[in-house]
Parts: sequence; structure tokens; C-alpha cells
Amino acid sequence: MKVATLAIITKDDRILLGRKQGKPEIGEGTLNGPGGKQEPNESIVECLVREVKEELDIELPEAATEKCAVITFHAGGVPDFEVHVYRVSDFIGEPKETESMVPEWHALDAIPYERMLESDRVWFPLVVSGKKFAANVWYQERAKGFSGIDFLPFTE
Repeated sequence: MKVATLAIITKDDRILLGRKQGKPEIGEGTLNGPGGKQEPNESIVECLVREVKEELDIELPEAATEKCAVITFHAGGVPDFEVHVYRVSDFIGEPKETESMVPEWHALDAIPYERMLESDRVWFPLVVSGKKFAANVWYQERAKGFSGIDFLPFTE
């Protein structure tokens, strides 16, 4: 199972999302927060900071991050990705398009969920509203054929 991170970046009453491009492993053309796979000998927070820098060219102060969810995505009944989700509202720099992501600001009350992966439409609003949770997300294949989500208590 791969371990990955995801940043939910907000400022005032807006959220910073990105349209995935350039052959991502999951979700080309969909909207999401920046993030990606953990590298060997890298902490989860180090992964988050590195991935946000790579995908949107902004820096996150580690102390400004707040873990709010751990989601295990299953493909065909097998755990595939464990994603550690962080909220953050403090960053350095101006988001820029990179080869993997095109930044887009959206009002928190007008997030275009229809442009996200199916399961994100279910759990993402909870993160935005300030909830903390763990979850198992079920797909028939990797990011295809969403069949359900089980919410669990947040334990970190």
C-alpha cells in the first residue's frame, strides 16, 4: 500500500485547489488539493511540504499544518493508498502552475465538487467544515467505480 499526503489550503473564505495534469497516477483533469506519495526516509509532514512545493510552488511551514483525516482507499477490496490529509491556512509564496497542477482559487461556499473524484465529493466537505475523521473508501478499481465510504473515529 502506498502512503501519500493531501493539503487542504484555505485563505480567508477561499480554498486553493488544483487541476491535475501531466499524467498523474490518479485523477487526471480532476480538482484536488496538492499532495502525493511519501518517499523513503521522509516523514508524512516532510512529504506534504515537498509535494505542495512541487505541485504549486508554495512553501508550507510545518508548524502551520493540522492533520485532520487519514483515508485508506481500497481498489477491488485491497488497500491501495493511505492518504494523510492536512488543513493549512499559512503558506509562503504565490501559487503557480507546474507540470502536474494548475492552481484555482474557489469560494469555500462554492467548491466545484462535480469536478472531483467521486469519493472526494463525500468526504471533502467534512474536512472543509473542520471535522476530523478516519475513513475507508471503496472503489472497484483504482479511483474508478466508487462503491462506498466507511467513516471511523480519528485517532491521531
